[in-house]
Amino acid sequence: MRVINFLSILTLGISLVSASPLHPRQAKQPPLMGKWDIVGDSKIATMHIFRANNKEIYMIDKLEVNKIKQANGNPAISGVYNIETNEVRALNLATDTFCSAGSFFANGTLIHAGGAEAGLGYNVGFQSVRFITPSDPNPDWSEIPDGLSTARWYPAMASLPSGNVLILGGSAKGTGKNNAAINNPTYEIWTVGGAPRPQPVDFPFLVETMPYNLYPFLHVLPNFENKQLAFVFANTKGIVYDLDTATVVSKVPDLTGGIRSYPLTGNSLLLPLRPSQNYKPVVMICGGNTAMEIKNPALASCGRIDPTETNPQWEMDNFGGTGRVMPDSVILPTGKVLYLNGAQVGFAGYHQGPKTNPLYVSDNPAFTPFIYDPETKGWTTNLAPSTIARLYHSVATLTSDGRVFVSGSNPQGAVELNSKYPTEYRVEMFTPPYLQTGLVRPVITSVAGTTKQLEDTRFPATYKQALEVKVTKGQEKSFLTAAIIHSGFITHSQSFSQRYAMCKVISAEYDPNNPNDVTLNIEMPPNPTIIPPGPSYLYILDNGVPATFSAQILLSSA
Repeated sequence: MRVINFLSILTLGISLVSASPLHPRQAKQPPLMGKWDIVGDSKIATMHIFRANNKEIYMIDKLEVNKIKQANGNPAISGVYNIETNEVRALNLATDTFCSAGSFFANGTLIHAGGAEAGLGYNVGFQSVRFITPSDPNPDWSEIPDGLSTARWYPAMASLPSGNVLILGGSAKGTGKNNAAINNPTYEIWTVGGAPRPQPVDFPFLVETMPYNLYPFLHVLPNFENKQLAFVFANTKGIVYDLDTATVVSKVPDLTGGIRSYPLTGNSLLLPLRPSQNYKPVVMICGGNTAMEIKNPALASCGRIDPTETNPQWEMDNFGGTGRVMPDSVILPTGKVLYLNGAQVGFAGYHQGPKTNPLYVSDNPAFTPFIYDPETKGWTTNLAPSTIARLYHSVATLTSDGRVFVSGSNPQGAVELNSKYPTEYRVEMFTPPYLQTGLVRPVITSVAGTTKQLEDTRFPATYKQALEVKVTKGQEKSFLTAAIIHSGFITHSQSFSQRYAMCKVISAEYDPNNPNDVTLNIEMPPNPTIIPPGPSYLYILDNGVPATFSAQILLSSA
């Protein structure tokens, strides 16, 4: 029996090929990589989505007359999209979900909070709290119409290391820029079931960052002291906040260049965490704008920062050379980041004027996605463009097989199908370049000793546990790596709680009778500040090519 130790192999191998510069007239354009496919019809406009398992995307919209109805005859504003069949099943709600947010509890239940005015047979949703557990036999929403302590529209949410969920900020009603009369500079922390009902805690940072403080960027920071630390950013400012003591730990310098928050909406994510770097937290914020002007060009800049450093400083980047407002970001199994969607001018909001001659507040759609490599800090821009404009209220998330689910765009207050930028129901799948290499993909054949229904089973795991995963590799010179991803809740260029952690591959044992069959022992992340407890997905890669599906994991502390 041949055993190879992989403790020292923690990151993917990356090779860069450079060539001598050519005269501009001689320069050859590199071939376009990646592929777009229109695969289905969402039936419901996808203002918000989350990945529930390996086969389903849950969708949530605002009040409007979508293509299907829920059980009581009201237009459906929530549903389940099956990735395999491209079919849609309506879910049932009673309150308005417009511009809300969500996150997972440790037990796998998603809590969804906030909303807006009543209409179309739905009740007011500003203080509503909703719950759904996708693993239930027949999952559907339950609601507490007045569950929140205060009204919240455009709040941020995060899954916490404790297994609870943080709900932060928002406004008392819909608006463009926030204002003091409706600002909600508080937060509350929910436990499973919501008992006792949480009370709001003052959060002055959301006063200091007026008027651009809606959907504040929010990331739980990894640490080894069992602290619940959050990085919160709005407008141009950021702080590190201790949720256990309700105190500001530190502030970071202002991010220069322009405004990054709604309605001059940029994007923020916590870059992949790697054990070789002791899970160093680096936040990257990209895009936005300088003013609420329709023709104003979007920001073509990004800032990277480790907010836990003693003297943190922003490291600036050019966002691949193209400005975007309302961009989405998806961390890929390789640890690289896909940026897509959005506009190159304007700001987030509905079009102005009549339907017959609308004036769009954002335009010049960014059809071409970019891929960012956090290790080399380089950009891949020669990717195939989409043919569909994805503007206000667009979304994207990673799927089990390594493709990216892309949907939405609805820059108007009600369904419009014949506009320049219509309510968009077409669903696309983007195939990243790593699925075009021609290399054979590994196949997961066993998880924790189980060989049946692997794609449909969610496997319990604990922090630091060595999880046994068997794979059939297809490449002669294999380089097997593993990463665990929490997909988060996606809306308005935010992916609340999206996380990526590289896993240590402790050992690889090859079957002497079939050397393509490999037993891996994969160490789960060391604590819940790295990846929150609850549902996540384990990806196995061979030379940067992900397996045919991911293993569903339910992480817990015990």
